[in-house]
Amino acid sequence: MLSILIPIYNNKVVKLVDELIYQCKRSKINYEIICLDDMSKQKYRIDNGVINGLMGVNYVELSENIGRARIRNRLAKLARYERLLFLDSDTKLAGKKFIKNYMDRFDESEIIVGGTKYEKKPPKNQKKRLHWTYGSKREAILAKKRNRNPSRHFHTNNFSTTRTIALAHPFDESIKGYGYEDLALGEQLSRSGHAILHIDNPTIHRGLKEADDFLKDQKTASENLATLYYEGSIQNTKLIRTYQRVKKIGMRDLIMSSLASRIEKMELQLKSHPKKLYKLDLIKLYYFDSALNNIHIEVKE
Repeated sequence: MLSILIPIYNNKVVKLVDELIYQCKRSKINYEIICLDDMSKQKYRIDNGVINGLMGVNYVELSENIGRARIRNRLAKLARYERLLFLDSDTKLAGKKFIKNYMDRFDESEIIVGGTKYEKKPPKNQKKRLHWTYGSKREAILAKKRNRNPSRHFHTNNFSTTRTIALAHPFDESIKGYGYEDLALGEQLSRSGHAILHIDNPTIHRGLKEADDFLKDQKTASENLATLYYEGSIQNTKLIRTYQRVKKIGMRDLIMSSLASRIEKMELQLKSHPKKLYKLDLIKLYYFDSALNNIHIEVKE
């Protein structure tokens, strides 16, 4: 028995749902597919509305946008079955045995992460190549490497858990906007003694964003990480370790001052030369430090 949970925001999911139904029937399992639309634009709601008439599918349009964390928590509460599979709406299945691959591993762990991959060829739209480059280099990681540090590589776009665990360890609804709600949950699960198993059963990420929107997301994510770091929810990421090293050697003020004058130029350079991801790392470091500094000022006041 499997509950497949899909939060939707401005994406078409008809093909994804059709393929999931086909694979579930082929695997001869009892299943349900619950899709909650988080106030998408009208054109997406019209396109996706047809899935509500499909056997085993429950499609609901929310009357307000509730965000990435709350919608996933709501999906878990709505599920009828104990085994859950969360999928993002901007993905497509990478293989014909996607469901079977999960079913074959359910006995090994209560929490399983399938992974992410990107199309092999870069998008024709130059503006989307920064997102594609970042995803291909930083997110498309084989399970062997992800299992070396399971919680750090925990992503919610394609993972399975139990309803019991999902209700006991909900997503942090205080996290607003894009970024790090998945890592925060991964660390929470790890601290609670739950093992996370990574397998090579990826979905393909379709929702590439243009560079301006991608960079805005990275800024929001860096600010979210600063809050989570200050609160103690997340303590060990590459960005945090870099920040700590910069402080330890006494170079924080000099480096941040230098970055402040170069942020706009580096963002422009990334748009035309997306392979230079070290510049994105520096941009995120600057936004992380700025957000953390603002938190300290607010606390003092």
